[in-house]
Amino acid sequence: MTATNYDRELADIICSRMAEGESLRAICRTPGFPSEGTVRGWAVRDHDNFGERYRAARLLLVEFWADQIIDIADEPDLDPRDRQVRVHTRQWLMSKLFPRRWGTKVELSGDPENPLQVLHKEVSVSPLTNAQIDALMVFCGRMLEHEPNGIGTEEYQALEPGAPALIKDQR
Repeated sequence: MTATNYDRELADIICSRMAEGESLRAICRTPGFPSEGTVRGWAVRDHDNFGERYRAARLLLVEFWADQIIDIADEPDLDPRDRQVRVHTRQWLMSKLFPRRWGTKVELSGDPENPLQVLHKEVSVSPLTNAQIDALMVFCGRMLEHEPNGIGTEEYQALEPGAPALIKDQR
């Protein structure tokens, strides 16, 4: 018989087994245990603060996978492709379940000699040649064509001399 009503003792056993590295699917296959859907329902409805205990057990399960990755990678008897699939599967799951901790981090930075800069200041175009200024104006016009809330090329070209412009023509 499968349990469906919330049972604190059973819930504690489920969390304990998950924290020790057993999947919810494997735990719920145990005779007399509730289905996966029932356990997840307990967590969503937060019976007896089970939701918080379940999330903590899931976090410990993912920590178990991290340790398991090392064991799998160091296992000399496994086929290299088998090792790779097992490691990558765990890494992928970890990155999706807990992206802040285990996800791929993208870092934007320049090289030390030429770091990225965010400019929030007006820059002078006076050192530019007329051809360079023309090219810059064409570039800005084309960028504005693709700006969803910006002005188009025609509007940009029609700006009156006194209107604010992206580039102050200092010729």
